[in-house]
Amino acid sequence: MKYKILTTTSSFGKVDPAPLALLQAEGFEVTVNPYGRKLSVEESKAILEDYDGLIAGTESLNEEVLNTAAKLKYLCRLGAGMDNVDFEAAKKLNIVVENTPSAHVDGVAELTLGGILSCLRSIANAHTNITNGIWEKPMGSLLKGKTVGIIGLGRVGGRLVELLAPFKVKVLAFDLYQNTDFAKKHKVSFVTMDELISSSDVISIHTPFSPEAKHMVNEEFLSKAKKNLCLVNASRGGLVDEKALIEFLTSNPAASAYLDTFEEEPYHGPLTQMKNCTLTPHIGSYASEVRINMEMEAAQNVINYFKKK
Repeated sequence: MKYKILTTTSSFGKVDPAPLALLQAEGFEVTVNPYGRKLSVEESKAILEDYDGLIAGTESLNEEVLNTAAKLKYLCRLGAGMDNVDFEAAKKLNIVVENTPSAHVDGVAELTLGGILSCLRSIANAHTNITNGIWEKPMGSLLKGKTVGIIGLGRVGGRLVELLAPFKVKVLAFDLYQNTDFAKKHKVSFVTMDELISSSDVISIHTPFSPEAKHMVNEEFLSKAKKNLCLVNASRGGLVDEKALIEFLTSNPAASAYLDTFEEEPYHGPLTQMKNCTLTPHIGSYASEVRINMEMEAAQNVINYFKKK
């Protein structure tokens, strides 16, 4: 039997065709996202009904969508975040769900470090000024010696700690599941959330989205922060209350933020007009090496599942 596989990430096989070639060589019939962008619920419902397997992006895979996927047996989320997948619905429908939890780590951690440095030295804003004919030298600050708070000391948060080592920063962390061996090795101090917020010069978020975590960074959170805080979110959209962040950045021009993920994507909101906010379009995993590794891992997951049948 020739199984039909749909890939809905907008870039699958574009950096390197090897993942597509691997699936095809194993006898799978593969269709890539015909829209070249994130699918809407209606588009997903219309396209999914004829496929046995799905390599998914960030589109909503809720009960409504999965109920229309009559033949779907296997779903691999390309990346680590799984908040777009309705696990209860998948379980009821006997759809096996997996992800690629490790391949993105270096890409997101390096982008996070870049975002921190850009904020502290106003790199993005200085570039925009020059391209608009404005020669203005912003006075920034060093990362060296700062206190960096990391919310979520998992794979990406841990890799960021390693990347920060040459800057001789003090690292605080908050995580419900404390990896004490890693913390001891890398001189990370686990603290309460309130202590992390009030003590950190830089706060970087590396936690999955859940209903409980929605708007974790809100008005109350920001009221406890330093007035020159650098806030970074390259994790998941929805963790930051964007309205509260706008008010904080407006009231505290010495503060800054870097966001790679947003509550609604594509993002076109008022943060685009703020000089002390740097934005990128959800590109944490968009490094060629990362994409190839993620896609090859997803392809192999598909092969492993269907070859057992």
